[in-house]
Amino acid sequence: MRAHMLKCLAVGLLVLAIGTLNTETAYAQQQGDSVEGNIAGTVGLGLLGAEVGLFLPPAFNLQDQWWAWVLFPAVGAAGGAVAGAFAFDPGSPDPAVTVSILGVGMLLAVPAIVGASALSSARRANQIDEAQNGGLLRFSKRGASLGAPSVTTQAVFSPSEQSRYSLPQKSSTRVALISGRF
Repeated sequence: MRAHMLKCLAVGLLVLAIGTLNTETAYAQQQGDSVEGNIAGTVGLGLLGAEVGLFLPPAFNLQDQWWAWVLFPAVGAAGGAVAGAFAFDPGSPDPAVTVSILGVGMLLAVPAIVGASALSSARRANQIDEAQNGGLLRFSKRGASLGAPSVTTQAVFSPSEQSRYSLPQKSSTRVALISGRF
């Protein structure tokens, strides 16, 4: 339901943006002003490249790495801008096309951020489900199941506690009996 509503909103905004941009181009041409299409197309493709770059960290399971959120959109923006510089020579194509590309790039900025955030959250939820499935009895969205329990051994005292209180090191063993997401 929510996804359908977002799609309808995005399509409506896209139609509004394209209609507005075409009206502005026609108004500028009526007034005798020249519209430079090559700059608009270059910036528009740069924005689209950055938006594609936003989806790459969760796609490559790097959503917890800050450098991926900086690097991929920056490389995508640079690639889009370079492609726009080579694709749009001064005076060609029609400014309506390149201004529309700029409008689409600006229009899709917020949906790209929201979509990348949603994909990242879904990946984190899957990682939590996998990490919590270490018990003998495992609960998940698919139901309950049995599996080999995870067994961990840890030191009881830290090295500073041992030296401060002259304690011998002890270890504790933990066996997960129930795991899952509640």
